[in-house]
Amino acid sequence: MAEFYRLPPWMLTALVMVLALCIVLQTLAISYSIRRLRTSWVRQVENGMECVILAALFLFAALLAQVQYGLFCGFLDPSAYGLARQGVFLLAAVLGTAAAVGTELLRPFFAVGGTAVLLPMTERLAGPAYPLVFLAAILFFLLRGGVLCLTRRRALHTQLSTISVKEAIDTLHTGLLFFRREGDILLCNRRMAVLAQQMTDGPLHDGREFQRRLEGGPLRRGCVREALGGQQVIRLPDASVWSIASHDIPIGRRTWVLLTADDVTERWDAVTLLAHQNQVLEKRGQELRHTIEHLQAICEAEEIARSKGRVHDLLGQRISLLLRALRDDKQPDEVLLMEFVRNLPSAFLEEQPPSPAHRLEMLKETFQGMEVSVEIRGELPEDTEVAGNFAEIAVECVTNAVRHGYATRVQFHFFQNDCWRMTVTDNGIPPAGPIREGGGIGGMRRRARRLGGTLELYTIPRFRIELSVPKEAVQK
Repeated sequence: MAEFYRLPPWMLTALVMVLALCIVLQTLAISYSIRRLRTSWVRQVENGMECVILAALFLFAALLAQVQYGLFCGFLDPSAYGLARQGVFLLAAVLGTAAAVGTELLRPFFAVGGTAVLLPMTERLAGPAYPLVFLAAILFFLLRGGVLCLTRRRALHTQLSTISVKEAIDTLHTGLLFFRREGDILLCNRRMAVLAQQMTDGPLHDGREFQRRLEGGPLRRGCVREALGGQQVIRLPDASVWSIASHDIPIGRRTWVLLTADDVTERWDAVTLLAHQNQVLEKRGQELRHTIEHLQAICEAEEIARSKGRVHDLLGQRISLLLRALRDDKQPDEVLLMEFVRNLPSAFLEEQPPSPAHRLEMLKETFQGMEVSVEIRGELPEDTEVAGNFAEIAVECVTNAVRHGYATRVQFHFFQNDCWRMTVTDNGIPPAGPIREGGGIGGMRRRARRLGGTLELYTIPRFRIELSVPKEAVQK
């Protein structure tokens, strides 16, 4: 190292700075190398080789420090660290040869050549040119460290490694927890750590204790144990449902435990919805069974009610006409009376009722002969069922107006917006007190309810009936 004493101080300082940069890059390269996945003995040999190269760089720095110390003290000091320099070269040669054989590459031998610069024999053979050889070795290690850092860093992101495996496990939506039977945690991904915080309200320290709490211990407030398909699941406060399963994994003479947490929220929601639908179907089934069991009685009651209504309408019309004639002191037409009596049985047995519009025309013609004016404004609803019921209610309204109110004029107003509506007014005598609803008005209310509508009665300022049927109710 005597030739280094001839170099100017700035050059020695520059060499020290470059050497410091080499040490930093080599340390970073060792960090990347160790973090790689150990797939074979070759990886361990390569890691050991990098550590030896770092030791060689420290020896380079020690030699330069010796020169600077000698310049500072004013005397020349012969080269030291002879045994250490030879030992580092020997380790580099052995590990480099093993790495070259394992990888089948020649690159490890270049590193061995770089460490050979440390040998006292190389210093004696190079003589005055030793500083240039020393500088070339430092520049080689600088370039090698930079290239190695880039390649090893890229390998961590593109190849399997301990970091890449951990990152891949952390991206899983499934929770994973590996621990020994004693409870020591070996690996826990991010999802399981979050679930442990949500279920136990604390960090995860002991795998066995965490498993006991999941199976039967106290959970955080808001967490509920449920059953899904014969298996226990845990429902969290955020409405997500998780299934926890335990698996024993034998590795050599030891057995590790793996806890997995699977998100079964969609399955839970589907099962819950299916159970609700089953309850609705069961209820409807019971109603259907009840209806079938009483179908005959329902049909008979419906037929009786329909027959009673028809008898009420027909007799009401004829009685109203007779009462009108008697009230006006008119002699009833004998031919008309005989026609009523003769046609009464056939009217009861009529199988094909007239259309709603024709029914209203018949109503007008029937009462016109007794000087009762039936006025109709607007059009009947388009829906056949609604129009038929409106016509039947109109017949009952005219009958009641003539029979009970002695009306001579009855007005009907049909219109529609969001509902089909019918308004009935007459010039009859208003009721003196509360209306006692009998079979006529009761029948009209039943028809309105059957259509999903309402029927309202008003007595002020004059008697009025309003019927409304929502279109949505009929369409359903």
